[in-house]
Amino acid sequence: QPGVARHRPSINRPMMTRMKGLLKKPLPLLFEIWITIAFAFILMPGAESDSPDGHKRDNILFILSDDLGIGDVSSLRVDPRPSKRFIDTPNLDKFASQSMRFVNGYAGAPVCAPSRCTLLTGRHSGHCTVRDNGPSLNQSDFTVAQLLQDAGYTTALIGKYGLGSNGTVAEPNRKGFDSFYGYTSQENAHDYYPPYLWRNRQKEVIPGNKDVARCVANREQCVWAQDLFVNETLRFLSDRAEAAARVSTSAAPFFLFLSFTTPHAGGVGTNAETGVPVPSQGRYAHQSWPSVERDFAAVITEQDRQIGLILDRLDTLGLAKDTYVMYSSDNGPHNEGGHSYEYFNSNSEFTGFKRSMHEGGYRAPFMARHPLIQPGSVTEHHVRFYDLLPTAADIAHVEAPPHAGIDGQSILPTLLGRGQPQPATGYWEYCKPNELKDGWGQAVRRGKYKLLRLVNARQDRVSLFDLERDAAEQRDIAAAKPHIVAELRAVMESQHLPDPYCAPFSG
Repeated sequence: QPGVARHRPSINRPMMTRMKGLLKKPLPLLFEIWITIAFAFILMPGAESDSPDGHKRDNILFILSDDLGIGDVSSLRVDPRPSKRFIDTPNLDKFASQSMRFVNGYAGAPVCAPSRCTLLTGRHSGHCTVRDNGPSLNQSDFTVAQLLQDAGYTTALIGKYGLGSNGTVAEPNRKGFDSFYGYTSQENAHDYYPPYLWRNRQKEVIPGNKDVARCVANREQCVWAQDLFVNETLRFLSDRAEAAARVSTSAAPFFLFLSFTTPHAGGVGTNAETGVPVPSQGRYAHQSWPSVERDFAAVITEQDRQIGLILDRLDTLGLAKDTYVMYSSDNGPHNEGGHSYEYFNSNSEFTGFKRSMHEGGYRAPFMARHPLIQPGSVTEHHVRFYDLLPTAADIAHVEAPPHAGIDGQSILPTLLGRGQPQPATGYWEYCKPNELKDGWGQAVRRGKYKLLRLVNARQDRVSLFDLERDAAEQRDIAAAKPHIVAELRAVMESQHLPDPYCAPFSG
C-alpha cells in the first residue's frame, strides 16, 4: 500500500524462469548459490538507496523558518525579561523532546540570503558568494543539493530560494534541485498571497490571488503561499513513499529543503513589508495586543501546526525511521512591518536581532531527529549553517569535491552520541549591521570567547566577550585579555576574502 515505505516484492516470474533454465546446466553448487543471491539482490526494491560501498543512506529533511527567534519557540525560551505573553508551539516543543537540541546553534549570517548561501554551500560568510541580500550564486558555487544529487538522491526545494533567478546559472534546477516550487526572488517572497509561484522554470499562476483588493479585504478568501508549500511537501513525501513501495522503481533516498517565508514581515499582493499577514489570528484574535503582534503570534502557531502535519506524514508513511529531520531559522528575530522583537522576547537571553552582529542577530534554534539520535538530548557542541554540507556528505557516505572549498565540519558524530571536538572557530561577517548601519562587522567565536569588530568612518572597535558567563554580551573584557584579542583578530584577517558587493569599510 502507498503508505508503507518498504514491503516484500512479488517475484518477477519471467526472470525466475530464466534463472531456473540457467541453473539446469551443470554449474558448481557454490556458483549456483552466488547467481541466485545476485539476482535476488537485483530484484530487491530499495537496493539503490545504499551507497556504492554498501552503507545505508538515509533521507534528509531540512525545515527552515524565516526570521524566527529562539524565544519564539516556547520550549527553547530563556526569558531574562519575565513576560506573560507566550506563543504556543506544541509541535515544535514535541519535536524538541524527540530530538537533539543544540544550545549553540548558529545561522550563517544575520540576514536571509547570505545565511542561505552558507547553508547550501558549506562556506562561511567570509568566503561565500552571497554576502548580502541581492547577489546570486555563481557558476562555480557547489551546493549540498548538487552533492546529494550526484550521490543518487532525489532532491527538492520547496519555498523561498533567494539565491538566483530562473534563466541564470544560479537557478535552483541548475544548483542540484531536481524539483523546485516556490519563490526564486528574495523580494517577491515578501508577498504572502502572490499571483504566481515558480514550478521549476515555469510560472504557475494562482487564480485565487488575482483580485488583490479582495485579498486585502479578507485574507482568508485568498491563497496563502505557506499552505501551498505544505501541500507540496505532503505530496512529495507521499510520492517518495510510493516510489519506495513499487518494485519497478528505484527507492532513491531524498533530500528535501523546506524553506518557509514565515514569520518574515510581508504584504498582501505587494512586496512591501507592511506586517505579518497570516490568514487568521486564530486563538490570539481576542488578545489585547496590537494587531500586528496578534498576527505575529498567529503566524508562528500556524507554522507550528504545519510542521506537525509534515512530521505526522513522515510517521504515517513509514519514512521517519530512515530520515534525518533538522530544523532551524535563517537568522535572529526581525523588527519589521510594525512588529517588535521585544514584544515576545524573541531573542531570548541574547542581545540584538536580525542584521545585528551581536548573538541575537544569528543565534538560531537548531534541532535534529533520527531514530539513532537520543531523544531529548542537549549538546553544547557548536553548529553553524555551513556544517550542513559536510554532515550531509557523511550521511550519504560520500565526500565533497576539493573545489567546493568547505569551511564546515560534519556534526554526525555528535548527533550519534560519539562526541567530537568543538570547531576551532566560527566566523561571521556582514555589511551594514544594525550596530552601525553604514559600516561593516565581523565576529569570531573560539570556545567560550567571541571577538566582535565594528568599523566605519568614525571607529574601528573590537570587543571581547565570555559567552559562557555573559551570553548577553554586556561585559567587554578585551582590555583584560589582549592576547586573545590578538589571536582572534588574526583569525578575522585570515577568514575574509575580498568581495565587491559587501566590502569592509575603508573610510
